[in-house]
Amino acid sequence: MRGTSLALRLKEVVRGEVCADEPMWRHTSFRIGGPADVLVVPKDVDDLVVLLQALGDVQAPFYVIGAGTNLLVADEGVRGVVIKLAGTLDDVGREDGCIVRCGAGTHLPALCRTVASWGLAGLEFASGIPGTAGGAVAMNAAAYGRTMYDVVHTVAALTYEGERVALGREDLDAGVKTTRVLQEPLILVETRFLLREDEPGAIVRRMQEHLKDRSKKQPLSVPSAGCAFKNPAGGGAGRFIDAAGLKGERVGGAQVSTVHANFIINTGGATARDVLTLMEKVRDVVYKRFGVVLEPEIRVLGG
Repeated sequence: MRGTSLALRLKEVVRGEVCADEPMWRHTSFRIGGPADVLVVPKDVDDLVVLLQALGDVQAPFYVIGAGTNLLVADEGVRGVVIKLAGTLDDVGREDGCIVRCGAGTHLPALCRTVASWGLAGLEFASGIPGTAGGAVAMNAAAYGRTMYDVVHTVAALTYEGERVALGREDLDAGVKTTRVLQEPLILVETRFLLREDEPGAIVRRMQEHLKDRSKKQPLSVPSAGCAFKNPAGGGAGRFIDAAGLKGERVGGAQVSTVHANFIINTGGATARDVLTLMEKVRDVVYKRFGVVLEPEIRVLGG
C-alpha cells in the first residue's frame, strides 16, 4: 500500500496532518530529497500511538524524524511513512524546583531561550544546536564539553508498537552520539530536564558567547546537515579533511565548506547523489593520507 491509498486510510484514524507524496526537501535543513509516500505529523502522543498501531495493522514501514537537521533524504524519496515530530509534541512547562518538562518536538534553541527567561541554567551549551530537543537527547548531542545526558532527569518514550516506556537517566545507556533510544530503537516523546537556578542575564550572556563562537566557525547561512562525519580517535574529522586539502572540494552542487571542513553544504541544486559521492571521495582521500576511517554522522533515509 503506497502513497494516496495509504494516506487516505491513515486520515480515517489520525487527527494530525497526513500528506501523500510529500517532497522531503521541504523537511530537511539540507533542502534535498525526493518524496515520501506519506508524511504524518501527529497531533499529540495519543495520536502517535494510534498511528503506530495503524501502521502495524497494515505492516507499513515507517521512519521517525525530528526537524531533519542531520538528515539526507535520497533523490528517489522514501517508500513508506515518515513521521515528523518537529512542529508537534512541543509543550514546555516548569515543574517542581528546577525540573523542566519538554515535548520531543520542541525546537531546541527555543527551549534554551525559554528556560533562560525562567532563570534556569544548564542548557546554554545547546543554544546553537539546531533541531528538536527530542532528537538532541536521543543522539546525546554535545557542544562545548557538555552533553544532553548531563541535564536529563527522565525520559518518556514509545516502542515501535506504541507501548509507553519510562526511562530514568541511568537507563539511557548514553554514549558518544548515541543512547538507548537509538539503539533499541524507541521513539522519544518527552524529556524532563534537571537544571539549576541562575540570574537570567548571566545565562543569556553565556548563550550569546556560544552563538557568536558558532557563527565564526560554522557555515550557518547555507543549507547543510551539520557535521558530515563523526570525530575519529586522534582528532576532529574536520582537521583531517582540512589537512587533506579538501576544503572547497565539489561534486555537483555539494561542496566541502571552506569555513568548516566537516560540513558539506548545498550550494544550490545539490542532489543526494552529489552529497554521497563527495562524502565517499572525502573518506577515500582521508584514509589514503592518514589511515583514518571517517564514519558518517549524517543519517541517510530512503533510496
